[in-house]
Amino acid sequence: MKKQDKFININLLLDTYGSLLTKKQLDIMKDKYRYDLSLQEISEHYSISRSAALDAIKIATNKLNEYEKKLNLIKKKNEVLNIIKDKKIKDKVKEIL
Repeated sequence: MKKQDKFININLLLDTYGSLLTKKQLDIMKDKYRYDLSLQEISEHYSISRSAALDAIKIATNKLNEYEKKLNLIKKKNEVLNIIKDKKIKDKVKEIL
């Protein structure tokens, strides 16, 4: 998976399931995947080691993927949007979801 695709996927997971992470996990994930901070920058900001920052990212990423695996909210949303043919209705459903 390309870096850009990974960032898009993680941000989609964050939008859907981010509220299920701890505040610190969510903040670190946003710093990495929304603001594209390096591990060094994250570790300095949170006064943790680079390996602790990487571990936090791995753990949070695994949690987000597990939530999607169990709940399938993103998959279901995409299925609904694919069924809808009328653009106006599709746009309205996107706003709601």
